[in-house]
Amino acid sequence: MIIKLCRKLLRTKQSSYLTIITRSMSIRLFESSDHAKYYAQFRPDYPDAVVKSIIDYCKLSNNDFDTVIDIGCGTGQSTHSLKTYFKNVIGVDVSEKQIEQAKLKYDDIQFTVGPAEDLSFLESGSVNLITVAQALHWMNHATFFKEVDRVLRPGGVIAVYGYGIPVENKIDAHNLVSHFYSQTLSEYWSKERKFIEQHYQSFQLPYDGWIRNDKLEIVKHWSVDQYTGYITSWSAWQKYLKVHPESKDLQTLHERLLAVYPHDEIMRIRWPIFMLLGTKPST
Repeated sequence: MIIKLCRKLLRTKQSSYLTIITRSMSIRLFESSDHAKYYAQFRPDYPDAVVKSIIDYCKLSNNDFDTVIDIGCGTGQSTHSLKTYFKNVIGVDVSEKQIEQAKLKYDDIQFTVGPAEDLSFLESGSVNLITVAQALHWMNHATFFKEVDRVLRPGGVIAVYGYGIPVENKIDAHNLVSHFYSQTLSEYWSKERKFIEQHYQSFQLPYDGWIRNDKLEIVKHWSVDQYTGYITSWSAWQKYLKVHPESKDLQTLHERLLAVYPHDEIMRIRWPIFMLLGTKPST
């Protein structure tokens, strides 16, 4: 009886996801405000181990836990995870729509709209930690790092991190999604996407002795409907849908994934995490 009830609840939840996905195909969602909503709803959140790794690294320089700035905060998922450790938490993003969603979701955090390269609202030497989640590839590094050095206190830390391309637990599913990612949407990914695919291997932080951490990963156990919802948040799909508003490609992918995962079978998806950590010299 309990198993049957759980399956019924799961199907109900899946149905709601599928309704959202189908509606996005038929009425051309993914204008900027809609994309922000989907981003907030479907993007995978980082495991607690990511913040713990950053905090442990901060402790190495005897850094205080007063003020943290999350640059490129999007809808605030990564920002909120920092509130447990810092007195003052500020999220910054260039997108007004993303910040609107962040404020709706987290009313206990300060969010502001602005570019990463201009942190003039912050005093020099006033910040203990700067985090950048999945956003450094959009920035002018020279200008941004100059601002980072200005606002960080001596011994302050910059933590840059992100996650790569998802890996599904069945090879048939992985092949289907990989084809959709690299073939169907190939012309619609920004040129900066390659840096995510490369796990920021070509990027460097401005301080000597900075380190990489590639040991962590995001793991989710999702229904096919939930996973398809995540795919709708891809920027390339947003662009593709504007050019091909009547496209059935995502619906076709969804149906093929259901064939790989029949009878409400749950998918296991993992995203490799990459992290760059650096400390401003104390003297």
